[in-house]
Amino acid sequence: MNGHRSGALLNAKEREKLLENVSTIVSKHFYDVPLRTADWPTAVAKHRERIVSAASDEEFEVSMLALLAELRRSHVGFFHEGLSRSSSKMVLCATYTTSETSDGERWVFQDVHAGGPAALAGIQPGDVLLTVDGRPFRPPEHPLFAVESTVILNVLTKGLRQEAKTVAIPAAKRMRGQLPQVIPASVVSHKTLAHDTGYIRIAMYPGRIGVEVANDISLAVENLGHVERLIIDLRGNTGGGIGVLRAMSLLTPERLPIGRYAGGPIEPANGEKGYHLVFDRIPSQKLDLIPLAVKFQGLMSVRKAVGLKTPILIATEGLGVMPFHGRIVLLVDRHTASANEMLVAFAREHKLATVVGEATPGRVLGGNKFALSHGYWLALPVGSYQNKEGEPLEGQPIGPDVLAPFDPDSARAGLDTQLDRAIEVVSSL
Repeated sequence: MNGHRSGALLNAKEREKLLENVSTIVSKHFYDVPLRTADWPTAVAKHRERIVSAASDEEFEVSMLALLAELRRSHVGFFHEGLSRSSSKMVLCATYTTSETSDGERWVFQDVHAGGPAALAGIQPGDVLLTVDGRPFRPPEHPLFAVESTVILNVLTKGLRQEAKTVAIPAAKRMRGQLPQVIPASVVSHKTLAHDTGYIRIAMYPGRIGVEVANDISLAVENLGHVERLIIDLRGNTGGGIGVLRAMSLLTPERLPIGRYAGGPIEPANGEKGYHLVFDRIPSQKLDLIPLAVKFQGLMSVRKAVGLKTPILIATEGLGVMPFHGRIVLLVDRHTASANEMLVAFAREHKLATVVGEATPGRVLGGNKFALSHGYWLALPVGSYQNKEGEPLEGQPIGPDVLAPFDPDSARAGLDTQLDRAIEVVSSL
């Protein structure tokens, strides 16, 4: 994704220094040791000339991204802090996929989260994207959308009618070192599908700890009342912070270990052996994060000073018995990524839920952001997640227990065939 900075064009010396900085960070922090020690130096040498001699900042950024693509991993990026444009999922709160139409291959909206700019503009799942502000887009080219702007999307809707949708993109929530992201008005929504079946949809997990989203998930469960069955809809949820722990904790009454993290791979917690800190509770208010941070950072700093790592054991919260336990469906699709794939793997390993939908994308890494000079940032995966057999999930899509593909034609007609299948499955449990 390209960034923009004010001021003069970077000169060759500045680009060389940025490249060396990126190379050093990757060599030190990238989680895959064999790749960073063997293939990475070769990749840097291969791309150096194009990066250093780039004719523009945009060409420089594209060249840096081409170098980072040699890592062949998710959660990798290079961008400028002044970037004001982002992807559909980040600022429209909507995802799309490729689909064959009578006019060839097109982008088709798949997940449109309630309360987001796309949904507020009337865009529906199944709508076919034709143009953005008059410019046509076809796969594999992706449009980017500027925050605090209004764009006109021409789409094919129900009955293959061409309609112009005016999408107002608000100012995006932005933290230092982060790309702009719009948070939909309804991060967590819920409803009762039948007298004994509850439904919760989670659009994302905002925040590193996710106090608000965790509270919203618990409030949804409370408002559903006594339901014997539960569907947790994670379609279009591309991840976020540790707020996913509350969703994991809904699956079981017990305190079950999820994994141990120590700055590298998140490994299975095999009996919780060895020294570690335990993270098994998301506080109900942000003020409670302060003593938690003091405890964790203090102990980790002391142990680091004497050359010791401090693994953190992540475990479910032990929320107690709920009437829907043993009758839970996780509804997923090709955009259900990152933290959600940890959730799906955890549910499958402990046989806590039935997975319905499409295969997940296999993007399961723990990332970090590194500040560079001239306003640039490097996004880099520094840890991975492994299942209980010690196998990494990165690059390994998780197939559903019950396949329910996305059907653009049905979606355009107002039908949600994936949810219908999930209801059939949960009703049989």
